[in-house]
Amino acid sequence: MTTQLQLRRQGAGMSQSELAKAAEMSVRTLQSLETGARNIDKVAVLTALKLARALECNIEDILDWSE
Repeated sequence: MTTQLQLRRQGAGMSQSELAKAAEMSVRTLQSLETGARNIDKVAVLTALKLARALECNIEDILDWSE
C-alpha cells in the first residue's frame, strides 16, 4: 500500500534518507511510516509537522485519513 507520505516524498524527488535527515528522524522510522507499520495518523504532532515542512506541504497532505 502506498501512503500519502510516500507519494509526497516521491513527488518532491527526495530519497528516504534525504527526507529523514530534513525531518530530523531515522530512516527506519520514516520507512515504518511509509509502509504503514507505524500509523502516521497517530504520530506526535511535532513529527508530522517536521515531515510536512520538509516536504513543503500541509500536515493534512501526508495523513492517510479515510473519509
